[in-house]
This record gives sequence, C-alpha cells and structure tokens, in this order.
Amino acid sequence: MAMGIWSWLNGRGSGVFLHISSLPGGHGIGCFGKSANDFVKFLTTSGMKYWQVCPLNPTSYGDSPYQSPSAFAGNPYFIDLRDLIGEGLLVDSDLHGLEPMPESFVNFGDLYKNFWPVLKTAFGNFLHLKKDAKKFDDFCQRSAWWLDNYATFMAIKDQFGGRQWIEWPKEFSNHQVAMGKAGSDEKLSRRVNFYKFAQWIFDRQWNKLKNFANGSGIEIIGDIPIFVGFDSADVWANRQIFKLQKDGSPKFVAGVPPDAFSKTGQLWGNPVYDWDILAADNFSWWTNRIKRCAELYDVVRLDHFRGFCDYWEIPAPATTGMGGKWEKSVGIKFFKHVKKIFPHIKFIAEDLGCLNDDVIQLLCDTGLPGMNVLHFAFDWNNKNKYLPHGHEKNSVLYLGTHDNDTTAGWFRSLPEDIKHQVRCYLRTSCDDVTWDFIKKAYESPSNLLILSMQDILNLGSEARFNTPNTPCGNWQWRMTREQFDGLCESQTPQYLCHLRDTYGR
Repeated sequence: MAMGIWSWLNGRGSGVFLHISSLPGGHGIGCFGKSANDFVKFLTTSGMKYWQVCPLNPTSYGDSPYQSPSAFAGNPYFIDLRDLIGEGLLVDSDLHGLEPMPESFVNFGDLYKNFWPVLKTAFGNFLHLKKDAKKFDDFCQRSAWWLDNYATFMAIKDQFGGRQWIEWPKEFSNHQVAMGKAGSDEKLSRRVNFYKFAQWIFDRQWNKLKNFANGSGIEIIGDIPIFVGFDSADVWANRQIFKLQKDGSPKFVAGVPPDAFSKTGQLWGNPVYDWDILAADNFSWWTNRIKRCAELYDVVRLDHFRGFCDYWEIPAPATTGMGGKWEKSVGIKFFKHVKKIFPHIKFIAEDLGCLNDDVIQLLCDTGLPGMNVLHFAFDWNNKNKYLPHGHEKNSVLYLGTHDNDTTAGWFRSLPEDIKHQVRCYLRTSCDDVTWDFIKKAYESPSNLLILSMQDILNLGSEARFNTPNTPCGNWQWRMTREQFDGLCESQTPQYLCHLRDTYGR
C-alpha cells in the first residue's frame, strides 16, 4: 500500500485486549486497582507492548461502552473504591453492600443500585474534610471545556428520574438556559459538583495506572466510537452538528445494512452528523474529542472507519438496519486537518465490513494501519485478504474482535468443510485450535498483533464479550482472580515470550 499522510506502525509488537470491566477483583466490576497493576506486570512478563481497551466512557442503558452519555467523560465504575479508603474518604463498612457482587460477570443492575451511594458518601466526606480542594478546583478549571456540559447534563438527568433530555422541561432541554439555571440552583449545583468529583477521581486513578503502564513499556490502545449516543451531553449541548428535527429528535440514525452479523442489518440508533456544519466550524467538536482521547490513550482505534468516507443513514423511526442509504461523509479533508493539529497521534483504522473502492482509497491516503481478523479468513477463497500469508505489514491483527466469539467457540460452530480448510491451512489437527491460531498470528507479517484475554485463557463461547444486534447479555464477562493467578503461575507468559522472540515481536 502506498504511504499516506500518517506512518507510525514501523516495528513489530503484540498486546492483549482486556477491557477494564473484565479485570478481576474490584467491587463487582474491574477497576483501576491492584488487579490492573498486576495485569500490566503480566503483559511485561509475556513480552507484550500494548494493552487495548474499549472506550472508557460511562455506560448507560444497555451497558455498552459504545452508547455513552458522554464522549469525553470517564466511567466512574472503574474507580478503585478501596483507594478512597486509604484517602480517608471511605471506611471499610461503606463497601459492605458491594461485597456480595459476583466475581465472574458484571451485574450492571445491582452495580447501579449499590455503587453510586458509596461514591456519594465519598463525595460528602470530601466536602466535609476539604482535602485536596485546590487540586479538585484546578481539575475543574482545566477540564471545563467538556466537564461542565457532562456534569450538568447528568445532574439534570438525575433531577428528572433518568428521563432522556428531549423529555425534560424546555428550560432544561435548552442547553444554554439550563447551564444558567444550574449555576443558580443550590441543590442542582451540588449534583453537578458530585459528577465533577467522580471525574476528578477517575482522572487521577487512570493517569496513575497509565503512567505505571507506560513506565513498564506498555502503551494503551483506546477506542473512539465514530457516533455518539442520542441521550448524551454531546447531543444536548451541540444539537447543531447533528441531523435532528426541530423538536430535537433524530431525522436519521446510524447503522449498517444487512451483513454477516444480521440479515436485517444493524440499527445502532445514534444520530448522524451534519458534516457540512462540522466542516464550516473547522471540525472543532471532533478535534476536541480527539484531544480528549489523546489525553487518555497512547494509540486510538477509529471505530467504524468507513463512516469517515460514507455512512449508512436510516430514516427515523426505524426498527431494522434496512431501508437506509449510503451518504458521503468527510473523507481525507478531515484527516489532513487532524494531522495538522495532532501531528504525532497514532490511529488504527477499524476498516472491517464490506468496503468499497472509496473507503480503500481513504485508508491508503491516510496511511493508517487497518485491521485483519483471522476468524474472517476461511471461506475456501485463496484471495481472502484475511489469510495470514496476505497480511500487510502496516496492519493490526486480531484472532477475533470484541464483537466475535472466542476462537474456541468460533471453531466449534464452523461447518465441517471450513474446519477442514482450517486444519489444512494450519497443518494441525486443531485439537488445541486457539493456540494453533495464536502461533500462526505471531508468524503473520502484520506488525501489530492483539490477542484477547479470553483466547489466552483458551475459553469457549461462554466468555464471549459482545454479540452485535442483541439487546442484552453483553459486556458482562470477567476474568476471575483464580483464572488470572493460574495463568500467571503457568508457562504461558514464558511461551508468549518465546513466540515474541521467535517471530521478532
């Protein structure tokens, strides 16, 4: 592929995908505590250079990190509450309501009921003790460009029982009017400060963990969903950059046409951008968003990259992904603008799906590494671009993504003729198919390899993280402490180092 305006993936390396929520320990969900630091140590002893996570944004209805009330804020669930005990903001007994939470999966319903009262207790103690008040104020001033909108949005949302912003009274659904009211209403102002407090704690703990990872030679790969949730501070505060009706409801929503995941397409429901309005403002909202991602991550994966070339626009309301049409997006103009502002940022393009020539050309023009997925390689077509022998160096290789089954589960579900192709290609019996694939992936010409923790643990379909186009049961998988300790005590880290040395990663 010809060189484009970006070129950063010049050496070989490997890493692991494991979202923060899937770490062991914590309080019913993985967090920035001891297990996170232990995982960094596992990466270094396994010869890895990267840790990939899903978006760190807060989750809402559906529990998806890709449907957030903010494209800028962090998820308070990831705060290590035990660290707040050490700071004197909590005591052990404050956590008793969280102790019965399951270890092997995230029960988001119970977490919602049990977590927030504890964090509000910490906030009350913070106001009483006035400890680090200046540091908190400094953070609020430094982050006001995104924090004020988010915290006010969440505070108002609480005031109206969690209803969508479009259902609020007009004086609150109107962003400018609401921001003024928030400053003059004492009760609402306290709620706003609570959400700012949560972001301050998130920011401190994440930066501490990231600095530890970077100091250990590990870079963090984060994710930027191309679209944002409708019920978000982003849409509420920036209605002009989205294609909305006069009442604020979406004219069109995002998704994809029928594909391998769904015969009726995927209906994501996110409002679509008015790229002409964005361009007229020099993409300021988007550059602010990338600025925030650059604060959080070392490398940023651009989810649904083809949406920067063209996107599937579905008239609202709709019940499936069918009935939409492809609309032209912003193209290389956007990336040239971003390159001027962030010349050293590292992007990965999620270029999966059915791609037309224009999308392929855009990827070429940017020079960004695209993605290869081994689960997509086997269809008896020797020109399938996902077959390892055809991988380009400037690419990132996955066995499967967070939207796929585990490798063991995927292989079990294959028809016999495809299983036969896999066995012939790998020249093994595939009795241990996951590790056969891991070895083959290390051999690949792709400069960067990302393995999922589920595959390293050799787990089956019970450990699948997400099934697209299904409304519930996703994002819940967690690694138990027993699984993690057993992995660290096994020969796996040494074998991964051997593969790294053998194949120059």
